[in-house]
Amino acid sequence: MSEHKGIFTSDAVKGYLAAEAKMESEQLSERLWTVSDGKYRSIFVEAESSVVAFDTFGTPARARAYAAEINRSIPDKPVSTVIYTHDHLDHAGFAADFAPDAKIVADEMTAKVIAMRNADGQLPVTDALSGQEHSVTYDGAEFTLLNRGPVHGTGHLSAYFEDEKLFFSSDTILANARYGLMPDYHIANFVKIMRSFLDLDFERFVPGRYEVTDRKRFEEGCDYIEAMQTTCQQAFISFTPIWVHDAMATYVQNELGERFGHLDGFKEHAGQTAIRIVHHYLMGGWGLEDTPDPGILLADER
Repeated sequence: MSEHKGIFTSDAVKGYLAAEAKMESEQLSERLWTVSDGKYRSIFVEAESSVVAFDTFGTPARARAYAAEINRSIPDKPVSTVIYTHDHLDHAGFAADFAPDAKIVADEMTAKVIAMRNADGQLPVTDALSGQEHSVTYDGAEFTLLNRGPVHGTGHLSAYFEDEKLFFSSDTILANARYGLMPDYHIANFVKIMRSFLDLDFERFVPGRYEVTDRKRFEEGCDYIEAMQTTCQQAFISFTPIWVHDAMATYVQNELGERFGHLDGFKEHAGQTAIRIVHHYLMGGWGLEDTPDPGILLADER
């Protein structure tokens, strides 16, 4: 079978794209489920006659495994709506293999990136959302989609389920330090915007990777990124060779180990995270998303 290739150009990746994946799901409420392949995580919602699913996972085989797990959990209800949380192919790259006939929902900026990228297997957005908050209903399933500004990827959408007191935000905050290099966090705005979600009444937090966690660990994740930003600026003051991984790893581990050393992955990934953040300060950010007024991104669209 010929696999969709995303933006890969080498035929050598066929094995990776087709490799079988094991998915495990957990029911979070009467209508809500979470599913994981052991690293990546998403959620899906049982609606009246169908399923509303978030993202697709990052290969054709994983997308098919995701679809099979939904069918196992909620038999005889097709996936009618797929919500892309952001544009990245490792989360939302293969709707063509997951639910080829579904409606595709995303933020308007995500829709533009996907249309211009034209990746093999990533279906275009059919319903583009504009604005910061959307109370949506898909086949009777009601919840809120939120984009309060640039945090990860382009046009990032988070989801709030008020009845369940549950918040889902893919690839932003984790209950550990395993994300590492963070090439796609918009650092200038990240912590401020993520903390703004604490005005929501949620008790459980579902991230886009690893384990389901709670509000307290969400706050700790914000604290960790904020402390890492401060410590990386202190590295300049101390004339630490900021371009050397081992030097930065040693520096941030010494400075932050007492407070955050208990986080899974801290020792292995803190150095990579620090290298990414010091270059944010060297270069001034990563485009318009890392400016004080990221809303300029849409200034010509409204």
